[in-house]
Amino acid sequence: MIKKICFAVTLVLACAFARAQSLSFADILNLTSMNDAQARDFLTVSKTFKSSGQQTVGGKSYEEYKIDKGTPEKTETILIGAEVRTASGTLSHEIIYNTTQEQDLNNLLAEAKKSTLTLIFQGADASSNIYRFDNSLFRATISIAFDKKSGNVDVQQK
Repeated sequence: MIKKICFAVTLVLACAFARAQSLSFADILNLTSMNDAQARDFLTVSKTFKSSGQQTVGGKSYEEYKIDKGTPEKTETILIGAEVRTASGTLSHEIIYNTTQEQDLNNLLAEAKKSTLTLIFQGADASSNIYRFDNSLFRATISIAFDKKSGNVDVQQK
C-alpha cells in the first residue's frame, strides 16, 4: 500500500514537472546581463537547452538554443543577441524567448505583471495581443497570438 502511494505521488510530481515551463520571466531578465559563457552554461546545464547555432532575425545575429519536449509543437526556443555595452558601461544581451505552449505564455504574462516592471502598453496588431513592460533597467514586450498557439517574450536591458 505504501509503495503504491509513493509511486502515485512520484508520478504526479513527474507529470507536473514535465508540463512546467523551462524559463521563468526572472530567468529571462537575468539572461540579459550574463556574459556568453554564463548564458550558455545556464541554458545548457541548468535548463537542458541545446545550442542550435547562429540565427539571423531582422538583420541581427543571435545564438539560438532549443529545448524539445517530445513533439515539435512543444519546442521552446531562446535567442541571445550579441553583447552590447549599455550607457552605464555594463554588458547586455537582447533575449527573445519563443514558445507554442499556451500555459507557458499565460504564466510568463502573469509573472511579468507581478514583477517590478510596469505595464505601459496593452494592445494588438493584426495577429497578436501585445503587452509592453518597462522600468529603469529593462524593456520587455510579450506578444501572444490570438489563437494562443504561439508567442514570444523580447527583453532588453537599458
